Amino acid sequence: MKTPKSWTDVYENTRFYTVSEAKTMLWSLTVVFSFLLVGHSVAQQTEVKIATYNIYFLDDGIREEREQNLQRVIRELDADIIGFQEINNPAALENILPEEYEIAMVDDPDEVQDLALAVRPPFRIESYRHVFPDPDYNDAFPRSRDLLQVEVGNHNLEFVVLVHHAKSRRGGRSHTDPRREAASKHIVAYIKKNLSGEKIILLGDFNDNPDDRSLNILEYGKFDARGGIDRIADTFLFNTTEELASKDYCSYGYSYIYENIEADTLALKVERTRRVNNKWRGKEYDFWDLEIKANLFDQILVSFANQGCE
Repeated sequence: MKTPKSWTDVYENTRFYTVSEAKTMLWSLTVVFSFLLVGHSVAQQTEVKIATYNIYFLDDGIREEREQNLQRVIRELDADIIGFQEINNPAALENILPEEYEIAMVDDPDEVQDLALAVRPPFRIESYRHVFPDPDYNDAFPRSRDLLQVEVGNHNLEFVVLVHHAKSRRGGRSHTDPRREAASKHIVAYIKKNLSGEKIILLGDFNDNPDDRSLNILEYGKFDARGGIDRIADTFLFNTTEELASKDYCSYGYSYIYENIEADTLALKVERTRRVNNKWRGKEYDFWDLEIKANLFDQILVSFANQGCE
């Protein structure tokens, strides 16, 4: 894996964890990266494992079997920082996380798909908030599923984590593309105006793969970026999952492929998934008619060193 000259260097030995909840139809992939974080003021280097996980409508009243399976998944992840999507309330996370984790979450009692971030020592949560609480942003960020900003630090390093859950493709990919692209434009504009020079990790469920326009807008910081396979290196945010897409790794849609599977884990690759995603970009189609429904929607992007506004 070629790494950028950024404040984070992605290790060659990137590890992938298949997340399965036994005897359910929820199959997901959580990708965990090892980052080398280098603070400007100290020579000491810190390794941190970061994950993103759309946990699918988690509430505090789930059945015992699912709760135990999720607890096992979290233990096996052994991640320092985990971004979550589709959380009903903080108690739901408290039931599955070890006590050492601290939770950042703006809880909306009327929302069942809130975002959250869990952090364990030596890292700590300094502050957190919604970035776009104004209802005018609800088209780009559905309902109260706002971008969550969390300041994280330890004695060596401070950085900003942005947790995102983009509009789904429900209702038609071509019809919903503008909403995901609008969200990316808002995020880019916000970073340029308010987080210039900060160390940033943007993670979550983007409901697009790394080749789609909404991700290319984030990777290049350009509102006019086009969809398609990258022809030049990322310049604004480095997408750590780009190479995974090129190898047909997936994180979504397994339940449509393996409806009767009995195994606890799944193959991480689905051949031709990237090709099929790119083939149907900008076209009208019925999701159920797709020969391959799996895709790589869960992603982690990081900022480059000395990033500033254009």
